[in-house]
Amino acid sequence: MMRLKTLPIIIAVLMAVSGCSIGSETGNLTVATLEKPIARTAVVRAASQNFWEAMHHFDFDYVNRQPVGETYRQFAQGLQLVMAGEQASAETLFTTLFESTSDSLIRQNAAEILQSIYNNQDKWGELVDLSARLPHGLDEDNTVFMAKAFTQALPESYHFPDQPVTLATKLSISGVPMVEVKVNGVAKRFWIDTGAEMTVLSSAFAAECGVTPIGTDAARIGTSTDIKISMRPGVIREFRIGGLLIENHPVIILDKKDLEVRLFKIFRLLKIDGIIGWNVLRNLDLTLDYKSLTTTIRPPVRRQSAERNFHFLSQPLVSLTDTLGAPFYFFLDVGANRTTLYEPALQKIDTSRAVSKNALVGGAGGTQHVKTREIPQVALVLGDHRLNFANLSLHGDGKEGFFYFDGVLGSDIAERGTLILDFQNGRCELKMPE
Repeated sequence: MMRLKTLPIIIAVLMAVSGCSIGSETGNLTVATLEKPIARTAVVRAASQNFWEAMHHFDFDYVNRQPVGETYRQFAQGLQLVMAGEQASAETLFTTLFESTSDSLIRQNAAEILQSIYNNQDKWGELVDLSARLPHGLDEDNTVFMAKAFTQALPESYHFPDQPVTLATKLSISGVPMVEVKVNGVAKRFWIDTGAEMTVLSSAFAAECGVTPIGTDAARIGTSTDIKISMRPGVIREFRIGGLLIENHPVIILDKKDLEVRLFKIFRLLKIDGIIGWNVLRNLDLTLDYKSLTTTIRPPVRRQSAERNFHFLSQPLVSLTDTLGAPFYFFLDVGANRTTLYEPALQKIDTSRAVSKNALVGGAGGTQHVKTREIPQVALVLGDHRLNFANLSLHGDGKEGFFYFDGVLGSDIAERGTLILDFQNGRCELKMPE
């Protein structure tokens, strides 16, 4: 299902009331540079009772510990190819499994993986064909009609300038970086958000800049809350981000009311005209400098990487460890102002001093009251930096597409520094000023 995790913010006013704080070097988060890297360990997930539970929780070594058939070994191998950035090889393997297996669970899950791979490469025709080969289509919200709409559009193309593009950047009320763009010549400030699967336009701005919806139907889309909202497909003829020109760029159009956050349904805290989504960001070498408030865009240059820590399946995800090397897998959402945890992390961290709290979560379409647990003193390692959180909030089962994640990695980790995102090379890197 297409997702829009945009606006997973804890409303600032209520954060102050509840005693929460946005991460910083002097608040909830301190960042330390490690003298030497921490090696990732092969930790056995004791709770994996069967093959599918193991795969959903990144426990790919399960097939080496338990007797499983060759088809199941191939499925695990396919997931490892996805994590290694070998999308073409993974696509071939999962296509073979989908077409040849008599195991209904293998076929169903292979289709889910293929859907994610096709989405991440804008293979609209393949998505339509895959849905037609399943008894009930790809998903309950019938988002395949979006793919059918985009098959009618001209091919998308990127035109990078000769030199890197550096843009002045502002931060939204929730800490999300914003830069000026031009949509069909009309200038507006857009959010940069890895949590939005596609570039987003509000209905008001789409009308202003001449982006008309394709067709008359709408699909349902998931958000950072349990609320689902309607979306419609469209195509930007000329999308300019500084000197970068993207032609025929697929977007989704949301009602302008669904891109507002209001307090008590009266006071508008913020509104969003547009979002630069994952279908742009995955094609860039992006540097987000939160300290100097600049964003730099370069064309990605393929390099040999020793180990990828930036992956994609349903959502962009980052591999981290704890201070002993045990693996953690976080959904990367620079549209979130705070790093948070999901339930799978409970098996990996000390929860003896956890405290239950209430919070108000804002998302596209509205806000929602949730019960959370606050976990004190959590340390995670990203590359050569140790992230020491005084408290992390925990809410939700962590299921995002096929995987169950340990948490959401928010923009607070780079509040005093720089975040480098280069998906083509599997690189998510944090840099702090000396």
